[in-house]
Amino acid sequence: MVAATPLHKLGICMSLIAALGLAGFAGSASAKATPGTFTETHTFVGPDVSPCTGLSGTTTNTVTDVFRFVDNADGTVHVEDTVTQDYRSDWSDGTYLISHSLVHQEFEAQSAGLDQVFTFAQQDRGTLYSPDGEVIGHQTVFTQGHVTWNNGTVITSPEQFRVTCS
Repeated sequence: MVAATPLHKLGICMSLIAALGLAGFAGSASAKATPGTFTETHTFVGPDVSPCTGLSGTTTNTVTDVFRFVDNADGTVHVEDTVTQDYRSDWSDGTYLISHSLVHQEFEAQSAGLDQVFTFAQQDRGTLYSPDGEVIGHQTVFTQGHVTWNNGTVITSPEQFRVTCS
């Protein structure tokens, strides 16, 4: 299951790193708000373990980030990132999961010494197939979080993570 694994977290972290990189532009903001957009796509392949069956396998995860940002006149930058993940997990018994995930992330960057805030919400529903391609179940993932930090120190980090298997 991609949502709980290091492979999935790498996709989310890559998005956060890119958002933080955009924050570096905040100091060069002009006298008015300046919007911008860009898109990145990456594919990750790695080991995985199903939270529904406990089986090990390999997941291929294609992550597309669509960033929208605004450099504000006050030196702050607001970043919104819509992440689409299309993944397939092939398990050791021949079963496989195909899933589509949508993640919305926001980041507000301010001057050093002020609180920085990063929020995210994810939801996906995958279909589990038998080795011969018949539907045998579903996996639903819901994740959300809100991280606040100041000068690199995390102040709060409440998160929710739910997986249901049917």
